[in-house]
Amino acid sequence: MYIAFVIGANDTANALGTAIGANLMSYKKLVFIFGVFVLIGCLNAHKVGHTVGSITGGEVIFPLIIAGIIITMITYKKIPISTHQVIVCALVGLNLNTANLDLFVKIIGSWIVSPILAGFLSFVLYNAVEKLNISVLKREELLRYGLILSGGLIAYNLGSNDLPTALGAVTNSSYVFLMGGIVLILGALLFGKGVSETVGLRIVRLSPLTAFIAQLSAGISVLVFTQFGMPVSTTQAIIGGIVRVGLTKGIKTVSWKTLLSIVLGWVSAPGLALFVGYLIEFLF
Repeated sequence: MYIAFVIGANDTANALGTAIGANLMSYKKLVFIFGVFVLIGCLNAHKVGHTVGSITGGEVIFPLIIAGIIITMITYKKIPISTHQVIVCALVGLNLNTANLDLFVKIIGSWIVSPILAGFLSFVLYNAVEKLNISVLKREELLRYGLILSGGLIAYNLGSNDLPTALGAVTNSSYVFLMGGIVLILGALLFGKGVSETVGLRIVRLSPLTAFIAQLSAGISVLVFTQFGMPVSTTQAIIGGIVRVGLTKGIKTVSWKTLLSIVLGWVSAPGLALFVGYLIEFLF
């Protein structure tokens, strides 16, 4: 449940960051809408939960403690990271002798492909929407509704993909996933705003159009992998979409310093989880 709480504090940014960047509505209102879609996603969490439960049949408690501490530290710094990677690497690190390494390699492949797919989709969707002959005022109105729906898709993925990554090693119960969804929403409400502002305001200045495109492309990308039961990072997908759609406005529109700190977090956090997990297994 604590892991679900810190996922809410960090991964909320994937669903709400772009809407905040586009100044759509207040944070609390966004969390309320976001929460409904998270709970719906929890009903389809069993596929990813089964995959995570198949990685290892060994120690679970220590990996989740390690992951929880690391995610908390990174969230305190307001840096969006892949909670998937931290949890999975902690599980593998502490159960290296019994872990399903072939499955682990496939999951790593999904981590690499998902942000690339999101970036490709954002490029295609942006160019397609730009060619539509719609008045500016009408387009802005449609995009406001589109942002809510695309944010809902990301929130659905949090319930169906991110949450079972945390809980799948313990259980594959729909009731527990729903409980975790409620705790995830609470984490979003209390501690998610800082990371959401990093995603929505500090990487690329987003218009309603670019925010919608980035969010929709990330949502589709993660949804594809969810149907195959693969735990992938909504964080990486949404940032892949944001960066690619930002580049359509020129390379100078992207804050490369912020992006570099995020990428370093993607590498260091799961690497630290893997190392600490292996060290504990080796020593004890």
